[in-house]
Amino acid sequence: MKPKDFLDLPFTCHLFIGITIRVALIVYGDFHDKLYDVPYTDVDYKVFTDAARHVVKGHSPYKRHTYRYSPLIAFFLVPNIRWGKNCGKLLFSVFDILVTIAVKTLVENQLGSKENTKNIPVYCALFWLYNPLSIGISTRGNADSVPCFFIILSILFLQTDIVKSNWKYALSGILLGISIHLRLYPVAFSFPMYLSLGEYKINRNTRIKDGIISLLPNLKQVTLVTSCVGTLVLLTYYMYKLYGYEFLFETYIYHLFRKDTRHNFSVLFYYSYLTMDQLTFDVVKVLAQVFEGVILFVGSLAFGTNPRTLPFALFFQAVVLVAYNSVMTSQYFIWFLSLLPLVVHNFRLKPANALFLTVVWVFAQAGWLFYAYLLEFKCRQVFILIWLKSIVFFCANIYVLGQLVKCYSPDYAFGEFMALEEKIK
Repeated sequence: MKPKDFLDLPFTCHLFIGITIRVALIVYGDFHDKLYDVPYTDVDYKVFTDAARHVVKGHSPYKRHTYRYSPLIAFFLVPNIRWGKNCGKLLFSVFDILVTIAVKTLVENQLGSKENTKNIPVYCALFWLYNPLSIGISTRGNADSVPCFFIILSILFLQTDIVKSNWKYALSGILLGISIHLRLYPVAFSFPMYLSLGEYKINRNTRIKDGIISLLPNLKQVTLVTSCVGTLVLLTYYMYKLYGYEFLFETYIYHLFRKDTRHNFSVLFYYSYLTMDQLTFDVVKVLAQVFEGVILFVGSLAFGTNPRTLPFALFFQAVVLVAYNSVMTSQYFIWFLSLLPLVVHNFRLKPANALFLTVVWVFAQAGWLFYAYLLEFKCRQVFILIWLKSIVFFCANIYVLGQLVKCYSPDYAFGEFMALEEKIK
């Protein structure tokens, strides 16, 4: 079968193949964990399962040391205790598949009913469905596909008419609030999503009074903010009633001041390792966060004020959040990879250039992983080399993002599907 024939299979057939791949890898993971030093199952999955075990016994999930997530994740994994150890992996894979369906629906709405673009939504969805990282993250037992699904669904309600009137903004806010409760990083998405609902007609001839009035929130923005904040407050309050301050600290406060002294992709990893016993004001980390905040703000203004460019604004935000984070592991890449299918058709990139950017990103990551393996499993003292590779990987992330910003064009749509494949040749 030719690649084009495979891509043109019915979407339901692709979903079946995607599900089969994920189930096969979950089964394979059990054998792999018994045979190899490097386990297939993510260490966090064991943490989730232990937390679920405490919940089943009527205790707090935070009795499990290093459980620093919302109690909802532990609740989701209760079937692991009652029915089987792979239930959680299957659940995360289901969310993975739901992201695929949501991506297809959202891109269909972006492109409308143009004949030239009817296959593009499927291709964008397949970009996620067959992505090795998305498959690996969910089948290894990482829960990041769950907040990713709620984020995509939030954008879907915000930018389509699946639900009419202001209810769609309320639903979008509720889903965004849930995603923030599960993971703090989507809070950065709230600003560009808010901006996308406004109408800004400010120029050098605009009077100050008119400019201020145009910046006042409209009903759509108020609905989005109210529903998002309300959902987040209600969920947080309920979990606080169940587990008290321990919930607040482990789920939120800990991550704000977290110093991960184990090796991670972050360019700040080695600095954190060297300063782990210092309790003084951390100027370096604060400066990094200030730069990150400025970039996020500028990116929101550049791409968030137009509904058509909102998906790219969120993708841009996610890459910056990951690249500048003081802690970065492979699961964080899902934050932006889940948004990439929404904009991949808008890049004016030749296949050779797209391949080059992919190679730059993958090889920079692979070099880091090699030295991390030497440290963790071969006990080699290669901290400095890991740090140098972290710098290379940071530069690779920023370079690739810069190139994507340059070639981003919201009207491109794979060149209107390469001019309908050059008029079917």
